[in-house]
Amino acid sequence: MASKKVDETTTLRGDADGDEKLPEWVVKYGAPLAITFYILVAVVKTMLTKALFEGGAAFPVGFSAISAIATCTVLIPVFLIDRTQWAVPKRDYMPGFLLVCTLVALDLALTNIAVALLAVAIQQCIVATNPAFTVTIESIVRRKLAHPMIYFVIIFLCTGPVVAQIGAPADDVNVVGICIQLAGVTCSACKYVFAHSVMQKCKKDLGTFAFLFWIDVLILFILVPWAVINGELIAIISDPETPMEWFNLLFTAVLGGIRFFSQLLVLRVSTATTLSCANLAFQAINIYLSLALFGKPTLTVGLVCGSLITLSSAGIYTYFKISKVLEKDAGCVKKNEDFKSMCGKMPCCKGSPEV
Repeated sequence: MASKKVDETTTLRGDADGDEKLPEWVVKYGAPLAITFYILVAVVKTMLTKALFEGGAAFPVGFSAISAIATCTVLIPVFLIDRTQWAVPKRDYMPGFLLVCTLVALDLALTNIAVALLAVAIQQCIVATNPAFTVTIESIVRRKLAHPMIYFVIIFLCTGPVVAQIGAPADDVNVVGICIQLAGVTCSACKYVFAHSVMQKCKKDLGTFAFLFWIDVLILFILVPWAVINGELIAIISDPETPMEWFNLLFTAVLGGIRFFSQLLVLRVSTATTLSCANLAFQAINIYLSLALFGKPTLTVGLVCGSLITLSSAGIYTYFKISKVLEKDAGCVKKNEDFKSMCGKMPCCKGSPEV
């Protein structure tokens, strides 16, 4: 059977192998409902996590472990009610699956550490540079060149967080937090680059719930020892003193799994490019809502300009992906061919089939 080409415009609505068609109402309303749900969960999750850390429970790695445990616990009744949802990963793609789990664990832990150290506005500006890291890593790992306009846009995208720091008081600039979030974005970008082939191999074996469950189970082998060694796991369990504090901790923790699930829902009824647009939307909301809720960082001209540069560049990048103008316009195609021809003459690119 001929293999079906999968790219950024391919939805997960079913394939030629016999997947059932989605109901008509899902096709009609599924995408906007899934996108709205994802943005809502992402914004609430970020705000509640920052509020939790600001309230004294600043144990980001321990919280990451609790989040994974809570998600697994919530999913168990799903498998008991509907046994068809249960599945186990197969050995033939397990190495790639474990690599993705490692990157997910590092992305989760490092991002939560950055949320604890940085103002949400600055942290979200850095997170918004994810497309730049993804394109760069994909270009290096797969030796696959993007259109020169993509590289031009990501240069501006990466200047946004730098401009956002201009004029900021010294107390608002946390170099350690910035470096940690950059490391987290790098792990996230690597996750996107390597996860595609793994997801294509395992999607017939693992449904959405099973995929989410095993990801969260396996990342515990990294997060729990890490949280035990630095003392955060015991500290975060000992911190809540009232039922309401326990509810706040557990509800915020479960939202981490719900956010990941909502991402899968968007991919189920729409495209990866749509998910990128949704990411841009919730990052913009997070940046400006956090200023109103937490009053941090200090509102400066640099912060406003930097956030606008980041969000505008991310928006242009998303436009290029949605419109495919760089692949359809004759002038853009000619520039891309000239760019590849020029790069093909470089010693590091000679012999590469992608150039």
